Amino acid sequence: MPIGSTQEGGQKGRLCFDGPRQVQDLNPLYGWYRFPVSVRIYLTIQRALRHKSAKSSFALAAEVCSYVGGGENERLIVKPLGVGVVGANLQGSWGVRAHLPALCRLEDVAAVAVTTSHREAAEATASQFRIPHVFDDARALAEHPEVDVVAICVRVPYHFELVMAALDAGKHVYCEWPLGRDSEEALELQRQAEGRGVTHMVGLQARSSPLLHYVRDLVSEGIIGTVRSVGLTHSVAWPAQPPPSMAYLQDRSSGAHFLSIPGGHSVDALCWLFGEFRTLSATMATTIPNIEIAGTGEQIVRSSADQIVVSGALENGAVACLRLSGGPSAGTGIRLEVNGDKGDLVIVSGVGGRGIQMSDLRLYRTTGLGKLEMIAVPDSYFPVPGALRSGPPLNVACAYVHLAKAIREGVPVRPNFADAVLRHRTLDRIERAAEITLSL
Repeated sequence: MPIGSTQEGGQKGRLCFDGPRQVQDLNPLYGWYRFPVSVRIYLTIQRALRHKSAKSSFALAAEVCSYVGGGENERLIVKPLGVGVVGANLQGSWGVRAHLPALCRLEDVAAVAVTTSHREAAEATASQFRIPHVFDDARALAEHPEVDVVAICVRVPYHFELVMAALDAGKHVYCEWPLGRDSEEALELQRQAEGRGVTHMVGLQARSSPLLHYVRDLVSEGIIGTVRSVGLTHSVAWPAQPPPSMAYLQDRSSGAHFLSIPGGHSVDALCWLFGEFRTLSATMATTIPNIEIAGTGEQIVRSSADQIVVSGALENGAVACLRLSGGPSAGTGIRLEVNGDKGDLVIVSGVGGRGIQMSDLRLYRTTGLGKLEMIAVPDSYFPVPGALRSGPPLNVACAYVHLAKAIREGVPVRPNFADAVLRHRTLDRIERAAEITLSL
C-alpha cells in the first residue's frame, strides 16, 4: 500500500498515530495532519530547501516525522516540538507560572531544556517539571539539537541579546512582551527574524484568550450592532514598595514599566478586538515619584508613569477610552465595556485580576434596562485540555497551540514581531500625545 493511503481497522484513509496524538482530535492544530504522509514529508523537505541544504532538509524532515512499517501497518510518528525556556526560576518567574505548566500538558510541544542565570536554579526547575536538559547559558540551550523553539521569559533589557542568540542558532522564537526596550530594538529584531526565515511570536497573550476570540466573533457577527464606543479600565496595583528584583520596573529606560507592560497588553487587546487608533490624546502622570525598596530601605525615583488615560477615535469610527491605574491600592481588576446600536458587552475579571492578558475573565451581555446576562464561551474556543482552562497558563497554552500549528504548516503566526513593532509604535504615540497635553 503506498504512503498516504493507510488503512487501520478496516477504515481507509485514516492515519495511525503513536501515543495520544489522534487524527480524530478536533483541534485546528491538526490541520497539517490531514495531508497524506507522503505529502507532508514532501512539503517539509521543500519548505526546508528554501532555507537549508538538501542534506539538512532531509534531516529536518526526519525530525518532524518518522515513517515506519509498510503495507497495512504504516504509521506516522509525529514528534512534539522541543521548547527551550530561557528564564524559569522557581521563585515566581513567569516561565514557571505560565509557560512550563502549559508545556507540560500540551501534546504537540514539550519543554526539553531550561536555563537560568544560576545553574542550581535551572536544575531545581528541571527537576520539578521533568525537563531533560539544563543550562546556565542561553546560547548553549539555543544550539541544542532537541530545541526547536526558544521561549524568552526574562527581563526586557535582555530580550534583544537572547532573541539574537536564538536566531543565530536558526531556531523559532517565542519572546515575551515587550519585544524590546523600545521601538528601535523591536524593529531590528523583526528584521533579523524575517531575514532568517524562522517563525517568530510575541507574548501578547490577550490575542490567544478563548473568551476574547469569542467576543471578537460576536462583534463581527453583529450581536450588538455597530460598535459605537469602547472603554477599558485596568485597575491593578503597581508596587510602590517593590522587592529588589522588581526595582527595574520603576525605570522607564528598562523598557519594562507601567505603560509598556500593562499598558501594552491593554492597548493591544483593545486594538486587536476593535481596530487601531486613528486619533488619540493622552495624559500620563507619576503620582508616586519616590519609591522605597522593600527589605533594604533604599530610596529610588520612579521615572515612569503610574496613571495613564488614553482616548481617541478608532479607524472604524468608534470612540475608545483606556484608563490605566497603578496606584498603591489593590485596585478593582479589569473591565472592558463595548457599546453598540443593539446592545452591550461587558468583560470583567475578579478583583485582583492582574491584566487582561492573564486574568480569568467573565463575559456578560445586556438583555434589557439594568439587566446583564452571563454568556458562556463555547468549548470549541478552547484548543487546550481542561486542566489548562484557567489562570496564567491558559492563554500561554493557546499561544503555543497556534505557534505549533504555524510551524507544522509553514504559515505565519500571529501575533508576531511585526505586530510587536506596531504596538511599540502605538505606545510611542501615546507618550508623544501626553507630552503635548503636558505642554498646554
